[in-house]
Parts: sequence; C-alpha cells; structure tokens
Amino acid sequence: MRPPVPRPAASDRRRQGPLLLLSLFLPALSGILYFVSWIGFGIWPLAFVCFVPQVLALRDANGKQALRRGLLFGFVTHLGGYVWIVHLLRTFAFFPLWLATLGYLVVCAAQGGLFAVFSWALRRTWTATGWPLTALLPLCLVATEFVYPLLFQSYTGVALMPAIQLVQIADLGGVLLLSALQGLVNGAIADALLRTTSFRRALAPLAIAMATLAAAFTYGALRIRAVERREEAAPQIRVGIAQPDVGEIELHKNPYASVLALTTQTAELSARGADLVIWPEVGYNLRAIRDGDDGRQISNGIPVWLIAGVERAGRSKERWNSAIVVSPQGKIGDHFDKIALLAFGEYIPFGDWFPFLYEWSPLASHLTRGTTTAPLHAAGYRFATFICYEDILPRIVRDTMSDHGDGRAHALVNLTNDSWYGAWHEQIQHLMLAAVRTIEHRRWLVRATSTGISAFVDASGRVLQSIEKDLRGISIRDVPMLSGTTPYEVLGEWPGWLSLLVLAWIGVREFRRRRKERADGGKPVRSPP
Repeated sequence: MRPPVPRPAASDRRRQGPLLLLSLFLPALSGILYFVSWIGFGIWPLAFVCFVPQVLALRDANGKQALRRGLLFGFVTHLGGYVWIVHLLRTFAFFPLWLATLGYLVVCAAQGGLFAVFSWALRRTWTATGWPLTALLPLCLVATEFVYPLLFQSYTGVALMPAIQLVQIADLGGVLLLSALQGLVNGAIADALLRTTSFRRALAPLAIAMATLAAAFTYGALRIRAVERREEAAPQIRVGIAQPDVGEIELHKNPYASVLALTTQTAELSARGADLVIWPEVGYNLRAIRDGDDGRQISNGIPVWLIAGVERAGRSKERWNSAIVVSPQGKIGDHFDKIALLAFGEYIPFGDWFPFLYEWSPLASHLTRGTTTAPLHAAGYRFATFICYEDILPRIVRDTMSDHGDGRAHALVNLTNDSWYGAWHEQIQHLMLAAVRTIEHRRWLVRATSTGISAFVDASGRVLQSIEKDLRGISIRDVPMLSGTTPYEVLGEWPGWLSLLVLAWIGVREFRRRRKERADGGKPVRSPP
C-alpha cells in the first residue's frame, strides 16, 4: 500500500495558481511574438525576443512540463501563421467548416510539436551542462529544425529576410544558419535577464550578440556588393513570366481559361523580346503530354523558348506533375517531374491502400513522384527547376543545383500554383521561404505562379520585380546566367549535423555522469544550474 501523499501547505497552494497561469502565459506570449515577427505580419525585430518568454517558462520545468509548454508555444505560433489551412481543407477537400477547423487545429498541434521537442531538449541540456543560453538555444533550435518532420516546411530564421544584410550568411550554412543567428540573440537576451544580480555578467552575453550581429551585417554588406559585380559581368538573357490568374476552381470549370491567357501573354512577351518564357504549374492542362508530342500544340507556335507546367503521361497509368522545355521550333526537350508531392492535392495519404479516399476528395490528383533532379536545358543555359513548394526544401534544391555532368545550373526556376491557400499569408510566406535559396546558391530565381506572387529574385534574396496575387499580368527582365559555387553547396547542412553531434556528446556525457552517480550510491556528482 502506498503511503499517503502529503497535501501542500496553504501558502504553497496559493502560489501554485499564479505560477500555473504564468507557465501558460509565457509560452503563449512567445507564440504570438513568433508569428507576428514571421513572414506575413513581418515585424521582424520581434524575432530577436520571441523565444525569451519561453525560456523563462522553462526555468522551473521538468521534462514533461517542458514538452507541454513547448507544445503550447508551437501551437499558438501556428494558429497565427497557418489560418489558410481552413480554406485549403474547405475548398479542395470539401470539408465542412467544423471539420476543416478541426484539421487546422490538428496540423497546428503536429507542426507545433517541433517546439515541444526543442523546449525539452533545451531544458535537458540546460540542466545537464549549465552552459549559457547564448550557446544552448541556437544549438537546440537548429538541431530540432534539422530533424523534425513538417507537413508544411518552414524555418525560424526566415523571419530575418527583411534585414537583407543579416541573411547573406545563408551562403555559408544555409537557412539553418539564419535560425542559429536568431537563436543566439534570443539566448543572449535571456542570459542577460537571468543575470541581473551582476551587471558585468549580464552585459557579457549582450556584447556577444551585438558582435555577432555586427559581423553578420558586415559580411552581408560586402557579399551583396561582390554578388552585384558578378551579376553585372555575367551573360544575360531576357526572361518573361506569365501569370494567368486562373485558380484551381476556375481551372476545373473551364480548362481552356489558363491556356488562352498564357498563349496571349506569351505572344506579348515574345514581341517584347523575351528569349525564354516561364509558365506556372500545370499552366497547360488540356490533356496529358506524352513523349513525342508536338510542342507547338502547347506553345501555339510562338517562336520562343518555353518552360511550361504540364501533366505528363507515361505508357501505363503513371502521371507526373512536370515542367517541360519547348523550343522555338516546337520541339519538346527536357522534363522535370515533381518529387515532393502535396498531400491532399496531388495524392491522398494511404490512398493507394484505400482508393475510396479519392472519391471523397475529387479535386485531389493521383500522381507519381519524380526521380531525377537534373536541370532543364533551354536557350543555351541550365535551369534548376522546382514545382510548387519544392523551392522551400533546401535538400531538393541543393541536389538539383549539383553538377549533373555539364556544370551547375545558371538560374533557379519555380513553377507554382498557390491558389489552394486563399487570401491569407501563404503566398508571401512561400515566396520568402523560396528567396533564401537564391542566397544559398547565389543564383537568380524566376518564379511563375498561377494566381501570384510571381517574381524575379536576385542572387542576394531581394525581390526586384513581382506580379502581386490575384492579378493577371506579365513581367519581363534581363536575368544574369551565373556560375560558381558557395560554401553551402559544398558543405551542405553542416549547422544541423554539428548541432546534432554536440547534443549527442552532451547526452553521452550525461549518461556517464548518471551512471557514476549510481555507482557512488546516489551521491550527486554536481549540482544542476
């Protein structure tokens, strides 16, 4: 029989209520600061303090409490940033409002689990090492972002994209290095707040943060100038973007709407001197394209190089969401098949096992995954091409930007249909997540979308020209065909691997400490911070 559990004293019970409220308020506050600082709301300076309330909430937390408080932090974060999921599920999965809202909450909880894992790891390493949060917070954040699976990929550091000089360090270590920078500053501010008894000790982490920001800013300013000189010296071709402003619903009602708009726009771009025209994802949808087809049926005989989004058909029942090259003479050339298919749009999870699920969601396609990352060849140059949200997946882009035998691609091309997500912040979020790739690889990005935002993004991550969402229009610009490599292209996701290695070392060290503690009869080897 268990002994009775003593009841807490009345004074302890009185303290528990405010402490419980504080343990809920601080993670929620961090969540609000996070999504308000991120792309969409875009008050980016808040990115440097959004983790601080969460750190304060973890001071007295055990492992389970850290998980719960982290999940609340992540849940609130995604509640503010992912409202467009309701529109997606209502419009294209035909969910009633209550079910779409439930799906939205489930996605927010699943995505928010990243911050639960981060908070648990931060609390455990904080207790195990006593290291400054200036080091631990970026370490745990980068490691978690590196390994945690997300349905809709995002990275904390993208919030800094408006501070264009600071984000140039992405060519050294990718988007994870931006998250590390943001985490370091948050950790330094938290360290300063927790060291208020000593002004000198409180000042030290802030000095480290300011020095790091100054170094990143200086590097960025120098790199932007160097990249601009490379752009001026590089050969250029005139590239046109066609945005038909035909969304998925209208496309199903009138399959000709997109093709008619794109044909007219391509003729205008050709008349304005375009060497290459980019169409959005599945811009041509009258029928599936097969090997050996006449490309003039797609381009309408307009004599210009074309990268067109189509559905491509194989000899069996295979169908791919593809980008194909059509020459000015109407010959179909290279193709790229989408690799990362969109759940509920291009396939339904477990749909191969339960085919009736496709009957419940008639707008969902049943497509096959692509297998090659080779670039497309058009107008004498190589174009690393991505479809839909593949441009926000660093590993796919890095694979496509690798040398496939004749050199790295000269530019990035993205074909997208963002009409799935309604009028909330998804379009600008998608664009800015993709813009980081231009810094990582020092290539321009030409992005054509069905309903916006289509854009030219230079090799420093700046959106130079765009067609806003829900507008029909064209855009044309001379694009430099760049060459060369970056440290990120060579070294890859080294901040993620390094963070995991350090965390593994801390874990092994803690395991040995606990084993020694047990061997010494339970006597603590050291006191936790």
